[in-house]
Amino acid sequence: ISTTTDAFYVRKSTAGPAITDNQAGDDVWRAANTGVYNVDFADTGGAGLSYFQIKVSTGANQTGTLIADWTSVATSINAASYTADWAVPAAVFAAMQTGVNYVSARVFDNAGNSQSSTDVFYVRKSTTVPSIVNSQAGDAAWRSAPGTVYNVDFKDNSSSGLDTAQYKVMTGPGQTGTLAKDWTTIAANIGAADYAVDWSIDFASLVEGVTNYVSARVWDLAGATTTANDVFYVKKDVTAPGITDNQPGDDNWRNSNSGVYNIDFADAGGSLLNKVQVKITSGPNQSGI
Repeated sequence: ISTTTDAFYVRKSTAGPAITDNQAGDDVWRAANTGVYNVDFADTGGAGLSYFQIKVSTGANQTGTLIADWTSVATSINAASYTADWAVPAAVFAAMQTGVNYVSARVFDNAGNSQSSTDVFYVRKSTTVPSIVNSQAGDAAWRSAPGTVYNVDFKDNSSSGLDTAQYKVMTGPGQTGTLAKDWTTIAANIGAADYAVDWSIDFASLVEGVTNYVSARVWDLAGATTTANDVFYVKKDVTAPGITDNQPGDDNWRNSNSGVYNIDFADAGGSLLNKVQVKITSGPNQSGI
């Protein structure tokens, strides 16, 4: 009789691996796959971890529309634990809907044992850019004082809500010419789907005598942004017109309206002259009758 010691050995592992969900729902609206998630995996039977996967659906508890069936995130782990924060695969993020996406996870060890956990976190995705609704024609009236408001609205086209709207002023169309006012906030932390309040600009920063072109931009809470050039323009003239008196007193006695007088008028602010008026009194310095 021959005996062979330790002809082979058997590795037994019947205990499934564990999932530890340290990740709250991801409430940051994402326009790009920039999130990493703190869901850990541990082997409990000695076989070592093999791989883990995620599944994404539009409803909680794996309900709604299936966005991505079980997809591997990390493979060939061969370790007792996996604790590094991880991102969802690029293809899975690309497939996610605009709105809330629920992510479930499962993990396998090298013995084939598995464990799953539903809704370990969710991802809020918004890649649709907001829009600028321009209901404002160019402001053709020359302005000599601040206070005019303009009808340019902002609209979110996803589910994240608006974040910030701004305007910029240049002396040329298409953001050319001289910078009169760099990007300035109209409203911040909007947190709503629309911003329809008429708004004003910094009149003091406008350049006199030229056309000031106003552009606008807006971004949503996911970071998606839209810019619209020249949503309107403003013309500024704060300089009074000038009078040049080249006329001495008319010493001729007149019995008819036969005199002509050399008094000139000039615009210095850009808006051009509108009208000329005269007033006649019987005494100097507008005195008498």
